[in-house]
Amino acid sequence: MAIRLPSRTGVVHAALLLFALALVARAAQVQLLEHDEWAARAERQHFVSASRPATRGAILDAAGNVLVETRELWRLSIAPRELRDRAATARLLARAGVPREWVTRAVDTTRKWVQLPGAFPPEQVAALLPMRGVHSTVVLDRVYSNYAGIRKLVGRTDPSGAALDGIELAMDTLLRGDSSTSRLARDRSGRAIPNPAGASTAGATVALTISRDLQDIAERALAQAVDSLDASGGDIVVLNPHSGEVLALASNRADPSAFANTAITEPFEPGSTLKPFLAAALLERGLASPDEMMETFNGTMELEGRVIRDVHKAPSLSLADVIRFSSNIGIVRFADRLTPRAKYELLRDLGFGAPTGVALPAEASGTLREPRRWSRTSAASLAMGYEIAVTPLQLATAYAAIANGGELLEPQIVREVRAGDRVLYARKRRVLRLVYSPSTAATMQRMLVAVVDSGTATKSDLANFLVGGKSGTARRTDGARGYVPGSYTASFVGLFPGDKPQYVVVVKLDNPKRAIYGGEAAAPVSRVVLQAALAARDAALDRGALVAARLPDAPPVARAALTADSAPGAKRVVRVPSARPALEETPARRVVVRLPHAPAKRGQDGDAQRVVPDVSGMTLRGAIGALHHAGLHVRLVPGAALQSYPGAGALVAQGSVVTLTHQR
Repeated sequence: MAIRLPSRTGVVHAALLLFALALVARAAQVQLLEHDEWAARAERQHFVSASRPATRGAILDAAGNVLVETRELWRLSIAPRELRDRAATARLLARAGVPREWVTRAVDTTRKWVQLPGAFPPEQVAALLPMRGVHSTVVLDRVYSNYAGIRKLVGRTDPSGAALDGIELAMDTLLRGDSSTSRLARDRSGRAIPNPAGASTAGATVALTISRDLQDIAERALAQAVDSLDASGGDIVVLNPHSGEVLALASNRADPSAFANTAITEPFEPGSTLKPFLAAALLERGLASPDEMMETFNGTMELEGRVIRDVHKAPSLSLADVIRFSSNIGIVRFADRLTPRAKYELLRDLGFGAPTGVALPAEASGTLREPRRWSRTSAASLAMGYEIAVTPLQLATAYAAIANGGELLEPQIVREVRAGDRVLYARKRRVLRLVYSPSTAATMQRMLVAVVDSGTATKSDLANFLVGGKSGTARRTDGARGYVPGSYTASFVGLFPGDKPQYVVVVKLDNPKRAIYGGEAAAPVSRVVLQAALAARDAALDRGALVAARLPDAPPVARAALTADSAPGAKRVVRVPSARPALEETPARRVVVRLPHAPAKRGQDGDAQRVVPDVSGMTLRGAIGALHHAGLHVRLVPGAALQSYPGAGALVAQGSVVTLTHQR
């Protein structure tokens, strides 16, 4: 039987049928089984996904000045073979500031791809972006204020935008915002078509309590002091004692790579700057009074085999003079009236031994040991400011309680956080506890004014304003080796103005070589800061209150004519110039004054008044002592001779300020 072979037409038809079935099967496979895979492949071919970081929020100072902000820049890459008009492209690149050699490369068709160096503001490259062959990428650039030291405070970010330190790190979750992914499509001409899948959310704006001008003043004063005194570093903190706002936070180290805010990260032994807190505790508990006398053994005392010495030697001193002349012996003996537990709780309640909670990273808590871990001499060491470590910010916060009437406030460096028109956070004054009564705080303010007008810190005095404060000089340790001979920390804490403080200023200098005492090294730095702040346009000062606090200028004072025996305690007859203008001849009036203690009188309004004693012929220290014993405050100003204003014999209210001119 013969086999019938299919015709050619049948074979072709069968082949076509099989091919059609294969196409249908493949189409079914692609459309039904592989649909998601091919849809994703088409998506990748037509659109390019790119992560677009959110614009990082700005950081402002208290007055709204920009300290750091983010700019949007463009990086450009050129595909020379895709360019349609190379001459026009070259002109636009040159106009955008691209170097000539890179312009030449960008239009060289022998090259496939040219990545231009740097990044450009949008306004410079706006004409280039839509051109075929020009490929662009958005980058975000962090721009910092040119003010010195600001970067140490606000911190840094790395090239990827990650926060490294400072405010940038502490507030990173708010500043960085929410990034998004953008999709770019191209039209038939190859031009990019933005097609955002979702907009990124810009970071919040953070406003600080810092005054930019005051921060710059503090940075410059600190740098000059570190350099002139050959110190290894230092810190300055300026705090508003009534709100707890940190107005300036400056740090300086000899090592240029040091970047931390050491005012919060490096505790130190405060030395004599701790003494006022113990004195205030004694006054608060009624265990002492400012004029109570304590024997100080002419500056040398042995305690538990340890010799304690005073720089200012005296057989006895009042509590006020213990603070004024920074007597170690006096404060140790007075503080012995406090139990170890009372001392510990006092220092703990002032915030020592715990971080303040300020919005900066790596804040140190300092050191405050419990009484059960004390040695036999620990109580005396604490009274003198040893065996305890505090940060400059902790010390400023504790002194603010004296300056504001007794309230310990939480220090704050962030004033407001805002996202667009929405306020996410607004600073509120927060009182942690009441540590002193207002009367105790006022008494301590007067005692601190005496330290500046005639005590250990006269170099921080200002001519037209009262300044209060306390100096400190403490030996420095070096790890396991203990105290290093000849190495000291010089510090000063100032209240300005002394009677109604608007600032608490802490100045700390590490290991100064040319002056070791706080009153000689740190106190003048405080004066420089205050003088510059008074002259600055915006330094967070209440100018109206300063006008009321300003002291009158001291006119020339003629030396009183002494007509009787000048022996101490003798009866003197003194001729006092009239208060009329000096050009007018007026008769002198005669008054009787007993020294060294001037009697109290009663004015018509019933207030206690004092007679200004005659200080002519006395030493400077003797004159200061006579005026203080008379119940008066002293303001020292340079002059041709030692004399007072008001003059000897004048009746003034108890506690008034008497200007004492002296030769330096």
